[in-house]
Amino acid sequence: MLTQNKILISFVFSCLLLFTFSCKQENTAQQIEYLNGYWEIEKVTLPDGETKSYSINMLVDFIELKDGKGFRKKVAPQLDGSFQITEDAEAIEVKVEDNQVVLYYSTPFHNWKETVVKADENQLILKNEEELVYSYKRFESLNLD
Repeated sequence: MLTQNKILISFVFSCLLLFTFSCKQENTAQQIEYLNGYWEIEKVTLPDGETKSYSINMLVDFIELKDGKGFRKKVAPQLDGSFQITEDAEAIEVKVEDNQVVLYYSTPFHNWKETVVKADENQLILKNEEELVYSYKRFESLNLD
């Protein structure tokens, strides 16, 4: 009887681990899909909890990823719905480490990484190595019609 209980407990524990792991994998894949698009910064939270809010943004971040690589660049929304595009771009490589999505950036001048805290259809939250947390919302162009 004791052996059967041990087997049952081991089976239940294994199922829970498998379920948890598979959900995390699906979650990271979903997060990566949501990264593409236009993102408007809402606020930056400092390590001490202080927050800097952004109510008006002249520039928006555009992220484009394919097969784990891509870029991020600043774009300026125009009143006609188009974007004025800057020349500078940050190369991005996406990796999954410890069940978290990590973005590795590189420019000719600097390399750094950010961890995706949350990514869904409307919100993107990134945390950098200095513990700064950047909160973005999906950009919606002005409709002047």
